[in-house]
Parts: sequence; structure tokens; C-alpha cells
Amino acid sequence: MEIQVYGIKIAMRKCIIYSLCFGIIACILLILGAPYCSSTLLHGKVTNMPIYVMAISLPFSSLTSSLTGYFTGVRRVSKTSISKILTMILQVVLTCYFLYILPYTNLSIVCTYLILSSTIASIFEFLLTYFLYILDRRKIINPRSAVKENYLKKVLRIAFPVAITSYVRSGLSTLKQLLIPFSLEKHSNTCDKALSQYGLINGMTMPILMFPCIIITSCANLLIPEFARYNIKKDFEKMDKVIVSIFKLTSFFSICVIGIFLTFTEEICVLVYNNLEISEFLILLCPLAIFIYLDKIIDAMLRGLDKQVGVMFCNIFDLFSTIVLIYALVPIYGIYGYIAIIAISEILNFTISLIQLYKVTKFKFDYVSYVIIPLIMVLATKFLFDAIDNFIEYDVWFVILKILIFILIYIVLLVSFNVFKFKSKEKRRYFFRVPS
Repeated sequence: MEIQVYGIKIAMRKCIIYSLCFGIIACILLILGAPYCSSTLLHGKVTNMPIYVMAISLPFSSLTSSLTGYFTGVRRVSKTSISKILTMILQVVLTCYFLYILPYTNLSIVCTYLILSSTIASIFEFLLTYFLYILDRRKIINPRSAVKENYLKKVLRIAFPVAITSYVRSGLSTLKQLLIPFSLEKHSNTCDKALSQYGLINGMTMPILMFPCIIITSCANLLIPEFARYNIKKDFEKMDKVIVSIFKLTSFFSICVIGIFLTFTEEICVLVYNNLEISEFLILLCPLAIFIYLDKIIDAMLRGLDKQVGVMFCNIFDLFSTIVLIYALVPIYGIYGYIAIIAISEILNFTISLIQLYKVTKFKFDYVSYVIIPLIMVLATKFLFDAIDNFIEYDVWFVILKILIFILIYIVLLVSFNVFKFKSKEKRRYFFRVPS
């Protein structure tokens, strides 16, 4: 199917040049700062080599981001999904090869192998995505009546403020990640224990918590072009229906994930890491799933409504407040102070994002339908499941079967109480204040 849009090729050319330039600049800066990073920030535990290898991947990752944005914009995300899946497979294969086949003698070599596998995968993803883009670009034809516009200005109008705020955010994020182990070290008085606690949270617990979010992230990426289209067409009625539907489904999904983590905490920790140390942390952090998952959806909606700068400023404020809290609380309360800070940060980020969405769309968050009723249903499912399941099993297929049964019971309860249906058949109207 041919697409008669004049500006796509020109806009993409500008985006690719922009991404390449900034990717190369980032690469050079990281190479120049490698000695300081390895000696000071990493306490000399690794050499400069892993940082040099990481720097090589930056231009390719930057270019891939522009190409991925193209496929998202033209609503052909299946192609980027294929490239990401193949990239992940390649990275896993390379990681296994480097760690199990090639010899290594110290931590620096291990880090180099891990980053090298990621860098090779990034280069592969760029080449594959660019090849798919070249094939897809042939379907675009330029209408003869098209009028040339300054697409560089349009690209920079969006990209430049986002880039500036992203750099600020990245700097604050880096400072945050460095400050956490230092603050934990002040509390425990040992560097190894501080790094171990930090690894249990950020390296083991959070990946489990964020794994179901892959589905949410995929949906969020699809919402950006859809909401941009609604915004341009002023189709506020359709936008309202999408917001209501997405919020309800995301809330149901998030609360179901919380119930699964609370019910099968020990099984999940043993099957994934063969380690029960993180079970307590997973129980404490899993209630945040609803705030994290909904926040990703809200951010995607705001970006589609041309509010990406507001989203970035929200993230910057969140990072700044988190850094202040880390400096104040973690040296006193240790790892539990850090867990409390994560909770405060996620709830604050969600609240600010929700307020921004409300200002733009006048959308009202229905706590009863979206949170309270599904929460009661998932707790009922947990208690029912605990009553009939009195033993813990570490066979992976048996655990998966139990999780599927848990989901089935949860869905049956939701359907039984007509939670999926809207309470009112009246046409709801909101006064949108989306800038023209």
C-alpha cells in the first residue's frame, strides 16, 4: 500500500542526521570521560575498556530510536517488534557464548563481555531496522501538489527541548544511581554490603516487577501516534473512549500482577534467581505496579498530545526530589529507607502525570471502578487460592499452571460483578483544552 505523504522522507532524513550527530557527540564525551568514570565513580573495580565498548553503541542506538519512531508513527510496529525480538535473541546468544565459552579472569573482563554483547546487538538492531526502513520507504510517494515546509524547524521544535530535558534527566539519574550505594554504605559502613543490597533491589527485584510492563510499554508506544491523530483531528469523543478503556484495562492488569506477586512470591523468586532474599523486597514493592504501569500509559498519552516537555519536567522534578530524599533518609534508615523513597517517587510521578492529563483532557479518574473493586476481587482470589493451595511447588510448569488458574479466577470474579461494563450508558462529555 502506497502512502502519499510528502514530508515523511524529508523529516526522516533530518531526524537521522540529528540522531547521528548527537550520538557521535555522546560517544566522544563518554570516551573522554571513561578514565574518570572507571577510577572515581566505579572505584577502580573495572578498567576503561567496558566504557569504551559502551560508547561505540551510542550512535547506533540513537539512529535506531529515530527509525523506531518512524515505524511507530506510520503504525507498523510489527517490524520493529521483529527486530527487537531478533536483537534480544542475539544478545542472549552472545552473552552465553562470551561467559561460557571464552575465558575470563576478573570483573572487568566480565563487564566487557556483557557490554560487548549488548553493543553488537545494538549494531545488529540498527542494520536490521534500517534495512526494513529502506524497504518501507519505497511505498511512500510525494504528491505533486505538496508544498515544501521547513521540516528541520519542526523536528527541532520537538527534539531540542526534549533533548535538553533528557540530558538533565540523565545527569540527575546518574547522580541518583551513584548516590544510592554511597548512602547505603554510610548506613552499613561496608561497601560490599551496600552494593549487595543495591543489587538486590535494582538488579533483581525491579526487573521482576517491571517484566509484565513489557505489555504496557508496547501498548503505550502505540498510543502516541493515535493520540497525536486524535489531537490533530479534534476527535475528542474518540479520545475520551480510548482513555476510559485503556485506564480500566491497565488497572485490571496491574492489580492482577500485584495479586500474582503476593500469592506466588516464594515460587517466583526461587524459579527466577534461586534466591529467597528478594522475596521481602518483592512483597514491599509489588503494590507500586499500578502506579508504575498507569504512569507509562499517561506519559504516552501526554506525548501524543504534544506535552512531551511537560512529561520530561515531571520526571526531572521526580528525580530531583528523589535525590534529596536519598541524601536525607538512606544513611539513616538504610535499604528500607530506599524502598520508601521508591514508593514516594513512583506515587509522586503518577500523581503529577495524572494532573497534567486532567488539565488537558478533563479526564476523571474513577477510583472505585478502576482500583477498589478490582483490588477487592484480586484479594478475594488470593484468599480463595491460598485456601485451596496449601503447598509450594518449584516446578516451573506447575507454577505457570497455578498462575493461569489464578488469572482465570480473577477474571471470572470481575465478569461476575460486571466490572468490565460501564456503569452509565449516557454519553459523557469533557471539555478538552488541547492547543490547536
